[in-house]
Amino acid sequence: MPQEELEDKPYTEGTLTKLEIFQLYIRAWLPVFTAMPIPTWKRLAVFDFFAGRGRDVNGTPGSAARMLAELKTRSSDIQSKDIQVTMTVADSDAAKVQSLVEYLHAEALPSGVKLDPQVGEFADLFDRYLPMLRDSDVACLVFLDQYGFKEVDREVFLKLTECRTTDFLFFVSTHFLHRFTDHPAVRKYIELERPDDYFQAHRAVLDWYRGLIPAGREYYLAPFSFRKGSNIYGVIFGSAHPRGLEKFLSVAWQKDRLNGEADYDLNREDFREDAPFLDLDIFAKPKKTALFEAKMERFIRDGKLLTERDLFLFCLDNGMLCRHASPVLKKLKEARIVECAFRSPRPESLKSPRPFRVNLP
Repeated sequence: MPQEELEDKPYTEGTLTKLEIFQLYIRAWLPVFTAMPIPTWKRLAVFDFFAGRGRDVNGTPGSAARMLAELKTRSSDIQSKDIQVTMTVADSDAAKVQSLVEYLHAEALPSGVKLDPQVGEFADLFDRYLPMLRDSDVACLVFLDQYGFKEVDREVFLKLTECRTTDFLFFVSTHFLHRFTDHPAVRKYIELERPDDYFQAHRAVLDWYRGLIPAGREYYLAPFSFRKGSNIYGVIFGSAHPRGLEKFLSVAWQKDRLNGEADYDLNREDFREDAPFLDLDIFAKPKKTALFEAKMERFIRDGKLLTERDLFLFCLDNGMLCRHASPVLKKLKEARIVECAFRSPRPESLKSPRPFRVNLP
């Protein structure tokens, strides 16, 4: 929980957006491991390293309680398939951890789920659990609702990207980074290029982290920005597998049907359902969608996308869903530039792509 977000106050709208994204991703993540007839991973671990008391003054559940709620929905599979789940909740404040443990036990832990409460500083706890995060026999999901930005620095981020079966989401005080980009206290942790448009600040944060990934390491990142008053904050998602990114993007597009990136009008297009269109072409596509379609068509015509797998990964790399490829494929099929029987690429193309032919001049 951000430092300014005291637990003796109601959660703000921005905090609720962040919590909803966390919960929606857990909801999408769990069936990957619990719904299979014979699970590939029999050990799951979820971590909330900045859990606090777990609810606000009105009793609105925080991230740990939402983790537990989603685990309960999968309890039948967890129990029947003998899946072991460890739920680690941590904070530097012992009183908060004790309060959280009592709260979670009152909610009742499902069979097969072990609660692992910890008191300590994040750096120490992260090093302690890093071997588990790196264990390819354990599927992990990590929430890092850090106080600001400094905990997930270059070193921590790179260690996370080495954990091949660990997905993570972490919080960033984007507005502070944008305001004090050149301050030595900030550049000690993050060296950003400040964008001219404040609305794009979180994209700049994502670009910095993306630039840290070593060449040749397959890793996928995506952002989501949200506003609290006049300030912009953000969440960054990371996964070593494209299916993880696909699921996060599905969540993001549920929250933002215009860009899949923010709870505000990121590109200032003013496509709002609750207000009249002012001097706008109501039939115009959102800027991000239009740019994506033009880029995809260009890449296909230039012979850079030659398989269904290429199309799937191209969509994800541009923060789009598979369905966003449909208009381009329809257009190029009608022009006889591409031949394929599908309307959009599917995730299964990673292992078994369907026939796709590009008729280059």
